[in-house]
Amino acid sequence: MAAQEYYLGSVPSPTFFPPAAQQQPHLWQSPPSPQFNSGAYPGSGAYFGAPPKPQYEPLIHDYESSGGTPQQRGPLKNFPSFIYNWWICILSVFASLCAIVAIAGLLILVDGKPIPRLPLQITVNTYVSFFAKIAEGTMLVAVNESISQLKWLWFREPRRLQDIQLFDDASRGPFGAVRLMIRTKAGLIVLGGLVAVLALAMDPFSQMIVSYPSRSVVTRTASVGRAQAYDSGLPWQLESGLLLGPEFNMKAAIYDGLFKPGAVVDYVPLCDTGNCTFPNFDSLAVCSKCLDITQKVTHDNPPNDLTKLDGTMNVSYSLPGGAQVGFSVLYQEQQLAMGPGIVVTSEIPYTVAKQVLDLQDPLLSLAILQFPDVKQRIQDGNYYNTLPKTQQCALYFCVNTYNVKVENGNVTTTVVSSWTSEYGTPTVGAAMEPGGMNGTKNAVLQLPNDDVDLNNHTYTVTAGTLANLQAWLIVTLSGSLNTSFSVVQGVVWANDEMVVLNQTTDWDFLMGALAKAMTTYIRDPVQSKFANYVYGTASRVETYVHVQWHWIMLPTALVGMSILFLGGTMMKNESKRALAWKSSSLALLFHGLEGVRKNTGEGMDQMRDVARKTRVVLIQSHNGEWKLRNTGF
Repeated sequence: MAAQEYYLGSVPSPTFFPPAAQQQPHLWQSPPSPQFNSGAYPGSGAYFGAPPKPQYEPLIHDYESSGGTPQQRGPLKNFPSFIYNWWICILSVFASLCAIVAIAGLLILVDGKPIPRLPLQITVNTYVSFFAKIAEGTMLVAVNESISQLKWLWFREPRRLQDIQLFDDASRGPFGAVRLMIRTKAGLIVLGGLVAVLALAMDPFSQMIVSYPSRSVVTRTASVGRAQAYDSGLPWQLESGLLLGPEFNMKAAIYDGLFKPGAVVDYVPLCDTGNCTFPNFDSLAVCSKCLDITQKVTHDNPPNDLTKLDGTMNVSYSLPGGAQVGFSVLYQEQQLAMGPGIVVTSEIPYTVAKQVLDLQDPLLSLAILQFPDVKQRIQDGNYYNTLPKTQQCALYFCVNTYNVKVENGNVTTTVVSSWTSEYGTPTVGAAMEPGGMNGTKNAVLQLPNDDVDLNNHTYTVTAGTLANLQAWLIVTLSGSLNTSFSVVQGVVWANDEMVVLNQTTDWDFLMGALAKAMTTYIRDPVQSKFANYVYGTASRVETYVHVQWHWIMLPTALVGMSILFLGGTMMKNESKRALAWKSSSLALLFHGLEGVRKNTGEGMDQMRDVARKTRVVLIQSHNGEWKLRNTGF
């Protein structure tokens, strides 16, 4: 009896199967086994009893109890199930959209601002790249799944079996997507293929969104000195009548210009950041001017016979404008002690300065005579047959318009314009008297502009300061030097100022250095009580975030296209009342081909050849089961 119960027993159906009355029965036989085979029933010689009871094969649609058969589904009636079948894709495109919004949100916050300090020390580019990768990856999930679903809709009509591989390749990468677009040329499929291909450019485009240029940012004020007037404010002489000359700081400035002309710089502005700008401004200054007048110099009555000369030799030269410069040298017949290094400087009248240099009453006007070609031997040249190299130079007060800027710590001072009164510096009423030197009139420079405030455009040098400085400069820079004199006994020091002048070849440079050094002192508010400040702006170089918004258009467009592609696929799938199998491999396993020859061979080339020639269609059988059916070659 036990054996009979075992024989009559049937394999129970799964509890989640639909009731047997609702099934379409398919008879099938259990595979042979040692205990139970096709011959184990009465009459077979092995067992006695009834034949085995038929078993039912479960169908795929039997597991789809929630949705029923495709004919029973509708877009409104089964809306929850419609969303459920696509929830991963919907979540994916939503995540990609959120990633783009996250990128745009940060870029809006940092655009045009200094480089931010983000958590974990990540950079803006890292942030953008991270979310761009999220957007790309999640977007492609939906795109690939949609392409796979379109595969099943594609086979609603007879198609080549090989197209299954085309769709699968398209869901795996851009190369397959290109092949699919060329093969199908269907509008919705082309849209998905474009998204898959253009997604390759998403990462490079995201790297181009942010750039980091530099700009100057104003942080504080800067200052530079200017002078409205110059007044030393010191006595000119002691009670004994000994003259003092200008203040020591002015003397130091003059000596700096004379002995270190290459080291003289313009007034250095106060600029903490190393990058400052200032408006153009006017300031009292000292200017210089030199003119080479060598070709206009003449001898005064040179003797005809040098051999008769002995002892002291008086030499005199006439300069343009009627000025004369004379000096004495010693002459020895065996050794001409007249050179080669002799320099003579002499003050020339202001009338000559006006005529030659076009300057009225300068602060200092000198004629400088150099004899570099006079040698020890008479036949090599002497003071009578060799013209001296002659310069006429002047220092004068002026008003300069400056443009000052500081870039990366380098100061650039440009004299935009320079002006001095056409009447010159007013003549100082000064005279050498036993009681000392007394100036009687201030020097005033008034810019010729009727539309400006006279107080701000009037520049003054007090009479005493001007007279004292003028007299000291004449004494200091006038004289002569003969470097060939021999010292017989004792120690004789050469005049330092004359040594410098003797070695000078570029007089414009030397006199310009003198003027610049004096101007720097006059403009320094720390040393000169009538100097003040002009204020500018101090800035620093700042690297900031610049968003190039056009580069974000492609990532944004791709996400938008993927949303349209997914939506179009979902709507088309719902209109066809198709199940959402997408990229599932189980669908091919459960809904395999019918009517395909089994002797296709095991090689990939053989299978591809058959797939290329075979046309199949996805149809629903009479029992409601979907199958890929061979329609022939």
